[in-house]
Amino acid sequence: MKLSEQLRPRRMFWRIYLYGLLMLGGSVIALAIVAEAIEAQGGGRIKELDHKLEQVVKLAPTDAPELQPLMQSIVAEHGHHITLFDVQGRLRRSTANPPPRMLDETEWQTIRLGYSWITREGTLFWVTLTWRGSTLDGYMLREASATRRSYMFLGLVVTVVLLVLALLSIPLARAIASPLERLTKVVGEFGQGRLSARANLKGRNEVAMLGHAFDEMAARKEALIRGQKELMANVSHELRTPLARLGVTLDLVEDGQPEELATRLPELRRDIGELQQLVDGVMQMARLDLETNQAGQPGPRVQRVSVSLPDFLRDTAERFQRTAPECPLALELPETLPTLEVDPVLVRRALHNLLDNARKYSEPGSAVTLRAAEDGDTVRMEVEDRGIGVSATDLPQLTTPFFRTDRSRARETGGVGLGLTLVRRIVEAHGGTLSFQHAAEKGTRATLVFPKSPGLQSAA
Repeated sequence: MKLSEQLRPRRMFWRIYLYGLLMLGGSVIALAIVAEAIEAQGGGRIKELDHKLEQVVKLAPTDAPELQPLMQSIVAEHGHHITLFDVQGRLRRSTANPPPRMLDETEWQTIRLGYSWITREGTLFWVTLTWRGSTLDGYMLREASATRRSYMFLGLVVTVVLLVLALLSIPLARAIASPLERLTKVVGEFGQGRLSARANLKGRNEVAMLGHAFDEMAARKEALIRGQKELMANVSHELRTPLARLGVTLDLVEDGQPEELATRLPELRRDIGELQQLVDGVMQMARLDLETNQAGQPGPRVQRVSVSLPDFLRDTAERFQRTAPECPLALELPETLPTLEVDPVLVRRALHNLLDNARKYSEPGSAVTLRAAEDGDTVRMEVEDRGIGVSATDLPQLTTPFFRTDRSRARETGGVGLGLTLVRRIVEAHGGTLSFQHAAEKGTRATLVFPKSPGLQSAA
């Protein structure tokens, strides 16, 4: 994988990233709402406090009788202690007990530099000068330490923000954890032997794609295991009849009945032939399973070589005619056919199985046709007979191992039910497809489609 592909953000990344932005935006909105509530609650109180402080500054030089009640109301309603000094630093009035000391020279230097506050032992005091006309008359110290209410507001803000973040984190945690928990559970069930377990995850993010991949893998494994079990059961069933006949023949030998033994020799040869076909078919399918599944296990592989199709098909037709001279074979080839990279032994085996199957299920003397044609990026080969035909319900099952449309007739013709299955495995090992259709006339047509090798020229 390229470095750019490794670094490229995926769907899950963007999902987590957008949830993070949502949480940040929610926090900002929560802070704004709380600030608005605080301002709505305390805005009027702040204006009222500022108005009363302005009155105190105006009344301080006059020493009016309403000054002290005004200062006490500020303490009662807002919690701010007020202390007034004259210009020499003598105490005039104070709501604090004990009152704060007057400004020292260092603090006066701070005020002269333009600052309006001083700090004493961690406590903040606002300093406001009082005037009699244009003459400095004194100053006011207002204690501005944080009150309990301020701490409550600050705690409320923090609490609301944390609550909003916690609520916004729930869908993010569920979005990430739920599919992973589901996938973990299904993998455990599948590992314990429940082959039908599936994740069935929705969506197109990385976790969902992992779930889809697991479901596909589980379906293939389930089909493979079930197929192996069915194959073993069918092989065991097919072995019973010829082995039973062989046992009867051995009993005749032991009983000393040569006449009866002589009459059973043809059946004995047929039974041995069926056993050889069965063993050969099972071994060949196992070999093709290794090739198709790419299991990495030791065993023969598909040996691809460049094959000239006209010569290959003519040779295949000649070989079939030598083994079945009683069956007329018509070979229909176009003027040109492409060269393919295939395993000639396996493809010839597939065509021979189809031709022999067509011969078995055709009336004596009925012609069988082998044709080929180039079709876009593929090559199509067809084997067509004029035989008894196949019902529409049986047509899709022809390549099922040991499936027979008519078992008694198949037994008479010597089939073991693996020929068409082997053909399908051979075609799929080459990346092609096998299908069956009803012929235009009475009979069945088998169609093999192989992908053309890129860059190869047509051969005459």
